[in-house]
Amino acid sequence: MRTESINRPDGLPLTFEHLVQINDLTNPTITDLSRAQLWRGLVMRVTEPTQFLPWLDAVTIEGDLIQGMHRHLDFGSYQVDDTVSFVEEQEIRFDIVDAENGATFSLIMQIEEPEPEALFVRFRYSAHSVDHHADSPLGYAMREAYKFNDEDMIFRIRLFAENGILDPVLH
Repeated sequence: MRTESINRPDGLPLTFEHLVQINDLTNPTITDLSRAQLWRGLVMRVTEPTQFLPWLDAVTIEGDLIQGMHRHLDFGSYQVDDTVSFVEEQEIRFDIVDAENGATFSLIMQIEEPEPEALFVRFRYSAHSVDHHADSPLGYAMREAYKFNDEDMIFRIRLFAENGILDPVLH
């Protein structure tokens, strides 16, 4: 009986973090976001991912903001199942585990406010797969790609806020 060899990750996970400034209290040309607007934008990234990932073909979501969500993301030939948990107006955590090949991925988006209205989002990554590990020669490029994607997400959240999309819904 012939079995296919499965590539399993070696070494330590690729871990990194970076901080994105949301409000610059010294620059009046940048429109400030409220913590509530920022939170709604980050939640929108979870509940409406096609607004942020145009190459995403479809998404199925089960759950809610209280109990957490399970999502199935369809990128055509590539499928991802993740679990998302929330700490209200503070943190969103994404976890992916691929039991078949031992790959794991987590992202924590955490709102920080060192002084009133001085908002930041800290992004913490941990990825462990054949391509994502501490010794990967592609590590720098992967970190830069994730950073670019996060900055693009914040740019889109700003646009949504400027267009009133992140304003509270009044009933």
